[in-house]
Amino acid sequence: MKYIQKTGCPHSYSGWCAQVAETNKSDWREVPSAQKELILTAMIADQGGLCAYTMRRIENKSSHVEHIKPRRRCRKDRRGSDLDYTNLVACFPRCDVKGQPRYGARLKDDWWDNDGAEFVSPLQPACEQVFRFKLNGEIEAVNNRTEAITTIAVLGLDHRSLTEDRKRVIEEFIYGPRGDAPISYAAAQRARNSICNRKGNSLFNVFCVAIRAALEEHMAALTKLRQRRRYAQRNR
Repeated sequence: MKYIQKTGCPHSYSGWCAQVAETNKSDWREVPSAQKELILTAMIADQGGLCAYTMRRIENKSSHVEHIKPRRRCRKDRRGSDLDYTNLVACFPRCDVKGQPRYGARLKDDWWDNDGAEFVSPLQPACEQVFRFKLNGEIEAVNNRTEAITTIAVLGLDHRSLTEDRKRVIEEFIYGPRGDAPISYAAAQRARNSICNRKGNSLFNVFCVAIRAALEEHMAALTKLRQRRRYAQRNR
């Protein structure tokens, strides 16, 4: 999961919300399709083209507007609160697409136990620090933190196909397309410091947080290998 910094609500959407405030139209189901598409486009830009939950690459045609706190729960608590832009992110997949893997927003569905107290939101600045990724694509909770364990389960972030996708991207980045050209310590260090920055096209690298963690693991392995070689040379 990557931290999302929102740049602000689209003016046309905030204007529409102001027009329908305190009326029966103050409901996400009443938002015009054009406005929803505009919101989706704005959020994908804020997210650098990554799914808010899985860090997969998304575009308008492969994603949907996700309510972190589910729409039904919002409407139950307060009319019109399902319009709150700060509760919206862009996620894989499109809602009308069938046969997609059961992880991410699709698996989460309407889950919202204990008012979301144990859910790690991508809008929380510290969200990247509560998960640990490995070279093999696996994810785990840092220090067995309850909220991280819950979020992994709710979103299926350890789903086999998602784990395999992360593994494939990580291994290609670190070991090359054929798996026989591991990057050096210096190159790994440079990549670790920049992998989560936007690229020239303003997109983030797919699974960038996972790659960063894997680079750190790769660097640690190179350091141990170098130490063993030095030890072996001294004891010849």
